[in-house]
Amino acid sequence: MSYFEDLNYTLSNEDTRIEANLLPEGADRVFSIAGSGARALPLIARSPKEIDIVDMSQEQLYLNELRWAAARALSHDEYLFFLGYRGGLPDGDPRGDDRMGLFTRLELGEECRRFWGERARHWLPRGFVFLGRWEGHCQKLGFLFRNVLRMDTRPIFEAHSLDEQLVLFRAHWKPLVFKGFLRLVANEYVFNKFLYKGHFSGAAERRTESRPPYQFLEEEFTRLFTTSLVRKNYFLQILFLGGILYEEGLPLEAHASTLEGVKKAKTKVNYLRGDLTGLLGKAPYDFISLSDTISYLPGGAAAGILQSLHKDTPAGSRVVIRSFLRAPGEVNAAGWTELEDENRKAAALDGTGVYRFHIYEKSDAPGKKTKT
Repeated sequence: MSYFEDLNYTLSNEDTRIEANLLPEGADRVFSIAGSGARALPLIARSPKEIDIVDMSQEQLYLNELRWAAARALSHDEYLFFLGYRGGLPDGDPRGDDRMGLFTRLELGEECRRFWGERARHWLPRGFVFLGRWEGHCQKLGFLFRNVLRMDTRPIFEAHSLDEQLVLFRAHWKPLVFKGFLRLVANEYVFNKFLYKGHFSGAAERRTESRPPYQFLEEEFTRLFTTSLVRKNYFLQILFLGGILYEEGLPLEAHASTLEGVKKAKTKVNYLRGDLTGLLGKAPYDFISLSDTISYLPGGAAAGILQSLHKDTPAGSRVVIRSFLRAPGEVNAAGWTELEDENRKAAALDGTGVYRFHIYEKSDAPGKKTKT
């Protein structure tokens, strides 16, 4: 699958608080789709005994290894600067901060160190979090909002209360402009051309969401702007401002508490390259974070995902599935229970507004097929 053969994500387009809240402290073994590593790091902070981080892209696995090493070796301020969340260290040398110096302090495998060393010219100027294709595309959208559409949402993000934000929203939001813009950029051609390489889950023949992508995004983003304080939302900051300007919106991986947890954890971390359907059944897991990878599987494989798990998966184990425009359909949930209350809680907490959640727990009693 060509979509997964290079560095697509260097930050995260998911709100990892969902999985971190669901993962109990000290679990035996965790399975996590790698992505950028910003998803897996908060799971390590929950101190599982072992975690398997899986991806088809070796580049994404190298990025996960880099993040884990940086979280263990660097202070919180150093981590924010090294990754690129900040432009410099608060007490840095006035001649300029030294990312390469921080890089040399990291305990990395030989191949990982060589990979990043050969690409230093790309990350030395601004760090890592905006190197990926997804992040670059979102920054371009922010530029278009401000400089082409003249839709400057920055005053909305300056609000410190929801009441103040609603006043600013009514003054600065241009609903007709926004809807028209999404019609142009949130369509199947653009998604496939710039992000999904022909595997866009919202394509008309694949999606289960009744609304077309532009309408879905317009309604969900409007809901976020009118029900939550957006300065606390890194995802919206990237889309509308082109970067993370307000640190109260930093993703969970960049919180001081996450780095403290990673430093204390004795977790054995394994990086596995391969197809998740071939690796899920290799070992029994207590917690499985599948991101939205199910959206890319054929219908039969998606429906049978729970039955592909190891036969010794213990009762109480949980699987967290996200879907973007394409739900997994009729899932064979024999032996599992779908946690509808947890689905609703996750959707209410999620800062992106674009995912639907399907959270399952292994039960002793036989389950049944459930439509999601």
